[in-house]
Amino acid sequence: MKRPLKWMLTAVLAVMTVGMAQAQAQLERDLTDLRAWMQQRSTQADSTLAAEWPTVKKEFKELTYSLDSNSKKLSEKSRNEYNGYKREYEAWEERHEGELVNLDGRELERWEREMTGTTNISKIKPVHLRDAFNRALEHTRGYRQDWSVQDWAYAEFVVGELNSRKAEVLDLLSTGDKIKIAALQVEFTTLQKSRQAKDAYDERKKERR
Repeated sequence: MKRPLKWMLTAVLAVMTVGMAQAQAQLERDLTDLRAWMQQRSTQADSTLAAEWPTVKKEFKELTYSLDSNSKKLSEKSRNEYNGYKREYEAWEERHEGELVNLDGRELERWEREMTGTTNISKIKPVHLRDAFNRALEHTRGYRQDWSVQDWAYAEFVVGELNSRKAEVLDLLSTGDKIKIAALQVEFTTLQKSRQAKDAYDERKKERR
């Protein structure tokens, strides 16, 4: 009687050990995914992170969901690495969300309505998302020459909301819509960088006077 009981306990212990090992291996894979994401995002300009902030915030939350609740199961080295990524992200969050505080709510709604036709971007249906991006870029092309730095901040936030919505419904978009939206995203970033380059050039001219 004692021997079968001993075997059962041994079997249960073995299963628990395998389960713990599998869970730890999954956490290490999650950390690898987070590492790759942090490296990719770290190479982007602050202006790009600001424009895509809603998406950045959502991606980080998804990537750290399991790591946050199970960080004690990581090795000390991995835990220290993870905590380093959290500190780096918190610095981004403080910087970019601090900038968003300066955006007036009613003014932002006006920009959302003019650029996309709605103030509820998070509810745009996948089939209408391409049209929303098209409208936003048409607005940008038409008015960007007269935009101030603050105007660009509003435009960047609205396009960031569109980017976030795209990330949420990506699997529901047609191949044609994905390609067209990607081209519009690139165009907005190009126009944005062109304005930044012009501002930098004008600033250098002022300094030489």
